[in-house]
Amino acid sequence: MKMFSKLLATVLGALCIISGESSAQNKDDNKPYNLQKAYEVLQNDRDEAQALKLLSEQLKSTPDNVECWMLMCRIYRNQKEYGRAMSSVNEAIKVNKPKKSGFFNSTLYWWKSSVYDDMDNNEQEIEWLKKSLDAARKDNKENVQNISFDLGQAYYEAKKYDESDAVYRQMVKEDETDQAAMTGLARNMIERKDYAGAVKMLDASQKYGEDYSGTYKFRSEAYDKMGETDKAIDDALLWFEKDEDAYNTAIVRLMMKHRTYAIAKAKTKMKSSDRKDAWRVLLLSLYEEAGEYENAIKEYDSLEEDYGKDEFIYAHRADCYDELGLTDIALSEIDQAIELEADYSNICSKGGILRTAGRYAEAIEVFDQAIDVDPSYAFAYYAKGWCHELSGDDDKAMECYDLGIDLDKDYAYIYLMRGQIHLKRGDKVKAEEDFKKVLQLDTTVRDGSCRQYALHFLGRDAEADEWMQKLIDDEPYDMGHYYDKACLYSRMGRTEDAVKALETALEMGYCKFPHIEHDDDLDAIRDRDDFKALIVKHKEKLAARIKKMGIDVTAVKEEQITEVPITRKAGGTFNVDCSVNGLA
Repeated sequence: MKMFSKLLATVLGALCIISGESSAQNKDDNKPYNLQKAYEVLQNDRDEAQALKLLSEQLKSTPDNVECWMLMCRIYRNQKEYGRAMSSVNEAIKVNKPKKSGFFNSTLYWWKSSVYDDMDNNEQEIEWLKKSLDAARKDNKENVQNISFDLGQAYYEAKKYDESDAVYRQMVKEDETDQAAMTGLARNMIERKDYAGAVKMLDASQKYGEDYSGTYKFRSEAYDKMGETDKAIDDALLWFEKDEDAYNTAIVRLMMKHRTYAIAKAKTKMKSSDRKDAWRVLLLSLYEEAGEYENAIKEYDSLEEDYGKDEFIYAHRADCYDELGLTDIALSEIDQAIELEADYSNICSKGGILRTAGRYAEAIEVFDQAIDVDPSYAFAYYAKGWCHELSGDDDKAMECYDLGIDLDKDYAYIYLMRGQIHLKRGDKVKAEEDFKKVLQLDTTVRDGSCRQYALHFLGRDAEADEWMQKLIDDEPYDMGHYYDKACLYSRMGRTEDAVKALETALEMGYCKFPHIEHDDDLDAIRDRDDFKALIVKHKEKLAARIKKMGIDVTAVKEEQITEVPITRKAGGTFNVDCSVNGLA
């Protein structure tokens, strides 16, 4: 994906090159009839199939209509039909006469490079960007810098940093104020571990404009690599301030390295910002990442005071109560979210809460509802299969896993789960195939990785341990990694180490006791006295935390925490784009 060149995205999305018309309507009485109708069905009905029929009909009478071919290309790209998209753009290039069509050849070559980008064909993407750049120097100099940046980016993605540098340096030569080019050079320096050089370059970029967000994004990364955490946080917050599309998750990960400093700085920024709700969501992300669920719940309550009933608030507050082991309250919250918006995500969240509490039959019914809402996603099949497996019905679990894999052949966790059933059935060949598939798919150190378990089941415990440690080193503040370490060691039979890892997770704030009590990964340590003592100790701590929240309970037993008064206020609308802020 291109990070800086917005012009191409505009061109691809709008198809307004000829007359500069509004992409919202594409209304032009001079357009051929079927082409105009194609725009209308896309705009009004979002009917791509009908639009393609109209375009095909149009091309029968005007086969040299470049705009028609490019609209067809756009639709095929959206459908991930890249072969057909390529055929369409090739035909457009073949018939294009710029003075007649209004399309520059350089623009069409640029489109073609983007189709190759969609196809992850980096080599051909570079070749067509080079052709586009050469052509743009002759037919459309206004696009030279934008195409150049995309070429520098393509070289970067191919790890050809010298070639990438050469493109960016030429851009700076042609325009010494080009901050995108300077940022590209700094990013390449970071890849070479020249962090001081990157900071120097980005300092120079900032002098040409305080509002270019990329300066702060990459300088934050450089400072982080240098171990200057507070400076990194300062720049990350400037990035967030300047760019509504800043990566919430990356910023929160950095803020976790000096949480008190980050919270104080973020709150200060929020006071003077005209995007106060976005800052509130950032802080909410931080509270949840840190396991400070009480603070998150208070902030969600404050949002509700301001905006009244809102699906976003209920859904995420449900997650917080679930993490605290308060199953009944979590269910009440997620039911209210579903009442406002019965979407796939909310229904799956309800299923997850029920599964965590060991209420598998109810969870299965809920995941069936999610499948009814959208049968094309694999997650609900995976989750439903897990519930069947935990209920002791491996046959139904296997059916669900098979269906999930049919829908998404890149879903590593489903292969892991299916492999374990094969192993239980004594089919070592099929089990090994599934575990090796996990290793093929799960190659990135990231939250949610399951590679360590596949390595263990393949008898490669040393590698499993090494991978688990990489996950912890990547996010040392993540209590969930230590819980996973406890599960892994329990599976390995390293029971004492498993208890120690679980203790670390609990000390860091992990408190999802319903999950602990039903997690078969921990069966090997469940009867140990030190495990039992640990659970009692931390349940008492959790009871005290919950009591401070004003919830009167005498013991942290999730099934018994009921009849808690939940007063909610009707009112306004909390309107934050959650997909941008990382909480969708």
